Amino acid sequence: MDLNDYVVEMIAAQRLSELRERGARQALLATGRRARPRLSRRLGVVLIRVGHWLARGEARPVPNAGVRLAR
Repeated sequence: MDLNDYVVEMIAAQRLSELRERGARQALLATGRRARPRLSRRLGVVLIRVGHWLARGEARPVPNAGVRLAR
């Protein structure tokens, strides 16, 4: 099967366009992955939220608060 030069150029241009689109899509996805916060930052945010949640509760009496320890 013999293809003329124009058809071969069109097939190559279409394939090159598809590869460029795929590369651009992968680059976009890679930048989105790099923007994620580190694990230490996420853990810090969680600990701060837990601390705020715990501080929000009413002060509860500590059990045995009136008992003095013998020395």
